[in-house]
Amino acid sequence: MFKLDERDIQILAILQEEGRITKTALAERLSLSLTPSWDRLQRLEEAGIINGYSSRLSSKFMKNFHLVITEVELESHKDGEFDRFEQAIISFDEVQSCWSVGGGLDYILRVLVEDVAGYQAFINKVLKADIGLRRYFSYAVIDSIKDDNTVPDSLIRNSSVAK
Repeated sequence: MFKLDERDIQILAILQEEGRITKTALAERLSLSLTPSWDRLQRLEEAGIINGYSSRLSSKFMKNFHLVITEVELESHKDGEFDRFEQAIISFDEVQSCWSVGGGLDYILRVLVEDVAGYQAFINKVLKADIGLRRYFSYAVIDSIKDDNTVPDSLIRNSSVAK
């Protein structure tokens, strides 16, 4: 298992906040020369810890869309039914996230649409696809109080992945 040292954790913290930081600026923030800094970054990428780089769209821009959290229960839990649902749901552009969950539900979806009519059109596509949906519950997101996908460096330091 790949173990992270303090420099690795610093790199992850910096990149989660500043994904467009230059290699030179990253090296300066780490108090390292360029080559060791770059080597560490490449090692984190090759280990699959850093999966890619992206930008966060502003909340002002995102007000043009509607976020709906959808709870899903499947008709059957027979062999292959989960795979069938998962393979199909991946193909829907509106689905930003799909989590398999335990408890009374099977999945929770994060669905982004232009408006209520767009959500209904999405649901109609899902139902027409006949992918084993028994029932669903929809929750329109009114306001985003906290929406943070970063992993705090304190959590990384205290986990089993840290040296």
